[in-house]
Amino acid sequence: MQFNWANITSLAYLTLLEQDIREFPIPVKKIKCKGVKICSYQKYAEITGATLEQITLGHELDDAFLLRGLRPGITLILYNKGKYPPRMKHTLWHEIGHIKCEHKKHSEKEEIEAHFFAAQITAPNVLIKALYKRGYSISTQFLMECFGISKEAAEKKMEYLRKYTFNHSNEYDDSLLEQFSQYLSKKYPPKNSCYYDEYFDEMEKERQNWY
Repeated sequence: MQFNWANITSLAYLTLLEQDIREFPIPVKKIKCKGVKICSYQKYAEITGATLEQITLGHELDDAFLLRGLRPGITLILYNKGKYPPRMKHTLWHEIGHIKCEHKKHSEKEEIEAHFFAAQITAPNVLIKALYKRGYSISTQFLMECFGISKEAAEKKMEYLRKYTFNHSNEYDDSLLEQFSQYLSKKYPPKNSCYYDEYFDEMEKERQNWY
């Protein structure tokens, strides 16, 4: 399968910029998508009179799902607000990722792309690198605390960093750093005066040895 990681990263970063999100963890009220109504299973059950079992197809869709074509011009994202908050927020961004990536079907490739979109929006690579440069040790626990993501999501992000490091850049890197500059300065002031990427240099050497 071929993936355009740079393009998906651009879509995620552009979403953060357009929605003027300036802090982490991202508040639930900030999770939006133009032209899309986002509603919990519980609220939708109240509105429609349907049971949770009916809405989730017998709990087959227990986290969330994207619904198109129910009414002309309306796209719905329905989600289970009873889920663990970090997981629930990742799932919402995952569904928005399907929309931003203009997916027309659901297959393994589309699922991987939507997960990558969610991972880039809930814990952007460029901000993680900025935090390291400020002297913070990047670990699973740190990512969980800083970005409010689940342990599973933080572990997958660490796997990604070990494999790909930061030897790439994105067209929206500088804009995103500027948007989050106040957040970074307030919560994560620099610990050191030397901004040297030794950690990422080591990961890059390790990655090259895999080929």
